[in-house]
Order: sequence, then structure tokens, then C-alpha cells
Amino acid sequence: MLASSKTALCAGFVVAALASPLTAQTPAGIPAGEPARFLQKYIGLSAGEVESARKGTVVTKVLPTTTNDEVALFGIVAVDVPREEVVKRVRDVQSFLRTPERSAFGVFASPAAPTDMNAFVADQGDLDAIKGCKPGDCDVKMPVSNIEEFRSSIDWSSAPAARSKVETTVRQRSAGYVNSYRKLGTAGMLSYGDQKTVGKTGDIFTTLLAESPYLFDYVSPFHKYLTTYPATPLPDVTDAIYWANDKMGSMRPILSLNHLSVYSPPTSSLTLISNKQLYASHYFLGAFTLTTVLDRPDAADGKGVYYLVVERFRFDHLPSGGLLNIRGRVIGKMHDALKADLAQRKTSLERKS
Repeated sequence: MLASSKTALCAGFVVAALASPLTAQTPAGIPAGEPARFLQKYIGLSAGEVESARKGTVVTKVLPTTTNDEVALFGIVAVDVPREEVVKRVRDVQSFLRTPERSAFGVFASPAAPTDMNAFVADQGDLDAIKGCKPGDCDVKMPVSNIEEFRSSIDWSSAPAARSKVETTVRQRSAGYVNSYRKLGTAGMLSYGDQKTVGKTGDIFTTLLAESPYLFDYVSPFHKYLTTYPATPLPDVTDAIYWANDKMGSMRPILSLNHLSVYSPPTSSLTLISNKQLYASHYFLGAFTLTTVLDRPDAADGKGVYYLVVERFRFDHLPSGGLLNIRGRVIGKMHDALKADLAQRKTSLERKS
């Protein structure tokens, strides 16, 4: 098991410990004093941080990884809202996907169509970069076939016409990709051709999922569903595939395609929300986020949950050390973003309850 898997496993044990004895998947014999003991031993939270999480303060942690190109984060906060209310809002995808740093987004219909991305507007910096793109040398992440299409089909002498062509092509290729993914699953995920080394997104997702072993250990049906999608349907799962334009701090705007799955079995005390990145225009070779919404037995009237998040990102290149220390700066920004998102989620959920 990778070293980062050990820290990832912590979230699984937290799920088991916090859910006991309500969750059918939880092993018997969870020791007294959990999850505090576990959060301190495996996550490295202090006793004060554990108590802060119980009281509703956002607590986050950067997790160790085995490669400099990967970033892993953990976050937890207590929310005074019944789980069924949280699930209801998550399944209202249009509202759930709306965040302060997201300038535009949309959910793909089934089958996906280019019109599902009518709100997409190409970033001017991306347009400038695409002009000079060659296979293995491009400042926008995309497959070789897309690079070749942009090189052969766009007349860059007219800026308005070039923009329109790029946006039309992105909408068409994205819809086609989503339809292919819905048939083939991970095997149908694209390979990036913007750098000399091909980045296979399907392989990256498989690696990130393998570093989240708690899914297999504690919620094996959902693990199998994600691994074999779409071959093994699972009752009580709701899926949505969406596109988004995001801007985080000084980083370039990112166009991404993502697969959101919500698993909420009626006999369990937990709900799992996974977000699998299918494409990103910059920085990322892959990303996988697992959010666990867990009944909180110590909440007033039993109407409360723990909201836990484990995020894993694989970058195409993330240098560390030296004067620039790009990795350190990126981790800092993403750590701050997770903390802000959890605080915003808590406020939003409790305000509307």
C-alpha cells in the first residue's frame, strides 16, 4: 500500500467510527474514544482540533503523498442539519455546483449535446495559446486529435471567427466525449497530448481510486460501482456529468468535465458523494474527491451530520523547493480553498435549514 494510502485510509476509519453502530458496513468492536483517537493518530489532529471539529469549526489537513506531483487534503466540519436535507440539496445539482469561484457551469443531458455548453466562453489566454499548439507542445491540455483539428480548421486571421470556431469545437468534442464515457467508462477517458509524455486520465483515476482504499473496505458496493462504471449499476446512486469554468486565485481559468455520483442507501447512516475529473484544460492530469455526509449521534435531537472531504489531485508537473516552490504555493492555495468551501457549505446548509 502506498504511504499516502495510509493517510487516505484514515477517512475510511473515521467513517466507520463516527457511524458506529448505525452503519451496516461498520466492523464490530470499534474502540471507545473514537473518532478522536483515530483523528489524532492517523490524521495528526490535536485534541483541540478534534474538539473544534465537533463544535462546528472547519478543520483541515494536508496529507502526505508519495509523489511531488500529487496533492492530498482532508477536511471535516460538523453541520447542524439532518442528513436527508443535505442529500436533498446535493441532488439539486444546479444549486450544489454553484460556488463563488465558478463563473459558469452546466449539466450534460443524456445523450449529451453541444447545446449543453451554450454558456461556455473561451478564455482569451487559451485562444492565444491554441494558435501555437503542436502535439507535445501546447499550453492548453487536450488530446492530440483536438490539437490537430484546431491547427487545420481555424483561420486565425479573424479573431471573432476564430473564437466562434474554437467554442463550437469545444462544445462538440466535449459532448462527444461525454457520450463515449457513458458507454465505456474509465476505459473511454482521454489521453492528453499537450506534452511529450502522454497523460492517460483513465490510468490516473485508477491510481487515485486505489489510494482511497476505505471505499473498498467500508463501502465496497460504491467502490465497485466507480471502478466498473457503467457496467455495474447500483441502486440509490444518482449521477450527473457536468462542465465548469473555475478560477482559483492567480491560477489560470480552468475548463473541466466531471462525473458526480451521489450514493445514499436508505438503510445506512451515511451518504457518499464522489467527483471524478474527466478533463481539465490546465494543471491537472486527474482529480478525485470523496465527500462523506455522516449522521452525528451527538447532535441536538440527532439532527446533524459530519461533513468530511478527502481530495486528491495529480498535476502534470509540480516543482518543489527553491525560490519558486510552486508546489508549496499551490498546496497553500488549495488548502485555503478547501477550508473556505467547507465553511461556505456549512453556512449555506444551516442558513436554509
